[in-house]
Amino acid sequence: MNKTLKALHDMLLARHTELSQKLGGITDPDKAQTIIMEMQEILHRIDLVQNLLFRQSSQQLDATLADITQANNTLAKAIQSITDIGAFLTATANFLKYADEAIDIAKTLAA
Repeated sequence: MNKTLKALHDMLLARHTELSQKLGGITDPDKAQTIIMEMQEILHRIDLVQNLLFRQSSQQLDATLADITQANNTLAKAIQSITDIGAFLTATANFLKYADEAIDIAKTLAA
């Protein structure tokens, strides 16, 4: 199993779970819909990474982990204080940008 992709997968699952838990306490329908849309985006990446978990690794792929981890930490903090939906959306977009870079690299690696 590719360790970088496994780490990404674990981060995606953790953020999705946190959002699911936060959703139960949201009373604003617009905010709830925004969270659901971002959960769908994260879930899509979970599905993609699951299909790539056994790809070979590369230095280029492994090099993405530091940026992904930093963006993941920022997103985790934004989820904890989800009152600022703009900051949450920015953090989510940034995290998914780095996740997508890793996914794109993994897709090009030979199986």
